[in-house]
Amino acid sequence: MSKVNMFLEDLENRLNEGEEERILKLWRDFADGRSAGIFNPVRNPVLKSKLEFPIVSVNEAILDGSFESMLLSQLKGVNDLITSTSGNIPMIRANYGSTIIPTILGCELILMDDKHNTLPGAMHIEASRIRKIVSEGSIDVYAGQGRSVFECSKYFLDKLGEHPKLNKYIRIYHPDFQGVLDIAEVLYGSEIFLVFYDEPKFIKEFLTFITYAYKETANEYFRIVKPDEHYNCHYGWLHKGKLRLSLDSCVNFSVEQYEEFILEHDKELLNTYGGIIHSCGKVDHFVSSLNKIGKGYHGFNFSQPHLNNVEKILDAALGNDINIYNLGIKEIITNKNHLIHKDPFFKMF
Repeated sequence: MSKVNMFLEDLENRLNEGEEERILKLWRDFADGRSAGIFNPVRNPVLKSKLEFPIVSVNEAILDGSFESMLLSQLKGVNDLITSTSGNIPMIRANYGSTIIPTILGCELILMDDKHNTLPGAMHIEASRIRKIVSEGSIDVYAGQGRSVFECSKYFLDKLGEHPKLNKYIRIYHPDFQGVLDIAEVLYGSEIFLVFYDEPKFIKEFLTFITYAYKETANEYFRIVKPDEHYNCHYGWLHKGKLRLSLDSCVNFSVEQYEEFILEHDKELLNTYGGIIHSCGKVDHFVSSLNKIGKGYHGFNFSQPHLNNVEKILDAALGNDINIYNLGIKEIITNKNHLIHKDPFFKMF
C-alpha cells in the first residue's frame, strides 16, 4: 500500500456517513433559504486517527508530478475537519494557487521561497504580447499550470473512486480561477489601471477575451470533475451554482467603473454557471451593484469586515435573498467597533 492509500483507507474507515448526511442537509436548507437565524452548523467529531497526517509544504505539493503530495496536503485538511466541531463540508482541490489562468495565457509562474510556505505568484507579460493574444482570440487550456490542474483533478477522482464513502462525501471543488479583472491585473501588471483611462476600448476587448478564457478553462475542468446541477462547494461551504468568482481587484474601482467595464463579465459567468462571489478588501461601495447580476448570483463572502460598513453589505445582500458566507458573529462590527444587526434572523455563517 502506498503512503497516500494508507491515509485514504484510514479516512474511509473513520468517516461517519450519518453525520455527513446530517451536515449536508443543514447546508442544503441554508442554500435554499430554509434556515432562519445565523447559520453555524456544528459537527459531531469522529475519533482521532492513530496515523499522523503529514504536513506538506506548498512548493512540495505543486512540484510533485505524481500528485501524491498534493493529495496528502488536502487529506490532512479533511482529517483536521472531521475530528473537529466545524460544520463545514470535507473537500479537496488541485491547489495550485490563483495563477492558473494567467499562466495558461502566458505568465511565468513564480514560486515563493520555501521558508514562506505560500502559494505562487506570476510575472506579468508585455503589453504588445497581450495585444497579440487578444487579437488571436484562442487559448490552450493545457498550457501553463492548466495541465497540472486537470491531471491532478483526474488523479483525485481516481483515488477517491477506490473508496466508496470518500467518493460520496469528499467533494472535489474547483481550483482558484479568480475573476475576470483579477486575471487581467496579473497579466498586465499595475499599469492596467492607467489603460482603463487611456484605452477604454481595448480594455473592453481584453476583458471580453479573458471572460472567454475563463469559460474555456472552467468548461474543461467541469468536463473532468462533473459539477452537481444544484449544489456545489467551496472552502467547506455548500452553495447553489458551480463557481466561486473572485472580485478582489474590483476594490480599486468606483461603482461607475465597475458597472461600465466589469459587471457584464461577472454577469455572463454567473448567468452561465451560477455560484457565489468573494472579494477581499473594502467592498461596501460596489456590493449593491452585484444585485444587477440577477440569475445565478446566490451568495457573497468578504474577508475584512473591519474595512467595511458591514450593515451596508448585509442590507445589499440579505435584502435580495443573497446568502452571506463565512462572516463570524464577533466580526459583525462597524469601524466604530460597535455591534450592529442584533436581530439574529440572518442567513449567515
